[in-house]
Amino acid sequence: MRFSFLAALALASQALAVPHSVLQKRYPSGSFSILAYGIASSPLSVFYSDGLAYVGDASKWESGSVTTDITCMNILSRAICTLKCTNRGKGIFNNTQISATPTNKDYTFDNETFFYIRPTADEVLPVGFTGNNNDVPDDAVAGSFLFYGTYLMWQADDGVLSDSFRLKETDVSEIYQLYWDTSNLYPAGYLVPVIKSSI
Repeated sequence: MRFSFLAALALASQALAVPHSVLQKRYPSGSFSILAYGIASSPLSVFYSDGLAYVGDASKWESGSVTTDITCMNILSRAICTLKCTNRGKGIFNNTQISATPTNKDYTFDNETFFYIRPTADEVLPVGFTGNNNDVPDDAVAGSFLFYGTYLMWQADDGVLSDSFRLKETDVSEIYQLYWDTSNLYPAGYLVPVIKSSI
């Protein structure tokens, strides 16, 4: 469901009297990692492999020609909205992208290597990265990310927030591929992680 995280957080804040500031939007400054919680006993890192996003220990994944852990940065740009902007505030909003940099010194990424999702209706599709001669799908979206606390969310043009990340097991133990689920049906074979920044 699109509001799974927000609904759970709202209930928790009521039950535990969590301060309202927990719900504030924010854009982390500085380098951070993207982590998946709720799948293993400790958080697992999102890593890069041949343009796609995976979760787990990158050193165990031998299927990709370019596989590396990454660090991320928020890239904020102010944009004038000329279409429907009722939920953006005065027609100006932050178009937020998440850039990725390899931690493996043997690799370099293009300057415009951005984390993307594929929010195509009624589909569960792989998450990946632009740049580096990757074949980026036409439906890839690399902007409008934001954080509530450390929770990674995506905001659609109509203002709806989603945290519809899914994981699917690979043939390597404790390595998962990262997906975005626009079906809202919780299809069989996928796990439901909580995706957060490390800061």
